Amino acid sequence: MEFDNPEDEAIRGTNDDATVSRLSAVTIGYFDDPFVRYFVKRPVRRSPIINRGSYIRNYALDRLVQRFLQTPTDKKKQILGLGAGFDTRYFLLRAGHLKGTESLAKYYEVDFPEIVMKKAMTIQRRKELHEHLSHVRIEKGGTELQSDQYCLLGNDLRSWKESVVPQLLANGFDTSAPTLFLSECVLIYLEPTHSDAIMAWMTETLSDCAFVLYEQIRPNDSFGKMMLRNLESRDIQLKGIHAYPDLQHQERRFLDLGWRFAKAVDTNAIHDTYLVPGDLARMAKLEILDELEEWRLLAAHYCVAWACKSDNETFDNVRLGEA
Repeated sequence: MEFDNPEDEAIRGTNDDATVSRLSAVTIGYFDDPFVRYFVKRPVRRSPIINRGSYIRNYALDRLVQRFLQTPTDKKKQILGLGAGFDTRYFLLRAGHLKGTESLAKYYEVDFPEIVMKKAMTIQRRKELHEHLSHVRIEKGGTELQSDQYCLLGNDLRSWKESVVPQLLANGFDTSAPTLFLSECVLIYLEPTHSDAIMAWMTETLSDCAFVLYEQIRPNDSFGKMMLRNLESRDIQLKGIHAYPDLQHQERRFLDLGWRFAKAVDTNAIHDTYLVPGDLARMAKLEILDELEEWRLLAAHYCVAWACKSDNETFDNVRLGEA
């Protein structure tokens, strides 16, 4: 199935933008990631607003991933990153920067073949990355990297059932294992028919799973309309934003499928309520944030949602704020 077009190239470019922003926040000292620099050719210092947003995004997702991994289960777990790009979370887990790796059987990532090839080549070239893998094999012209605990697969999420699922299963994806799905500004680029099909498959196929999502919301106010115009000027369309435009819709996308629990909060709520004590003072020492009104507007248009599906209370503690 052929999907490639200029719009796909623009979406692939958002991976580079996000990686540069992550490195900017890391370089200033917002959080630690010794691996992200290997995926950036030209570092750029981002604005304080972008750096703070990168930190809060990272804080929330890492906290939820650790909660999932630290939840006691009878079987080892797996993680699947959808459209993972140059995400370094697997390497952070293996290097001990994140907790819970002892409960992880395998970490999967799926993205465009073009991105996977670049990531696989960087992993092979850099000892600092390669040393965290064992029995590495690069196959299918560089669009698959397989190892004992990490599997990087090139594919298109729009061909989920007919192509991605068979590829996952052929590489050991265990539908009976407790599974965490990650989506950072990924599903929103898909038509709702495609993202809904992915969600339906998860619901029908897995009995114990959790989902963590980060994406844009509130397209209908003045800031949201401007955000969409700016993205469209770069040939980027948020095809799913009108189907799930606010926090309530983000929760309903899981609850309406029968998932046990779902919660969505915007970045302002994470900033004001969920950060650990002292974080705001620490960030203020790193950079002065003068554009408070602009920050509030931007933060109101990004959300983190998390949800769980199980026959019991297994993943009820996979939440952002509770101990």
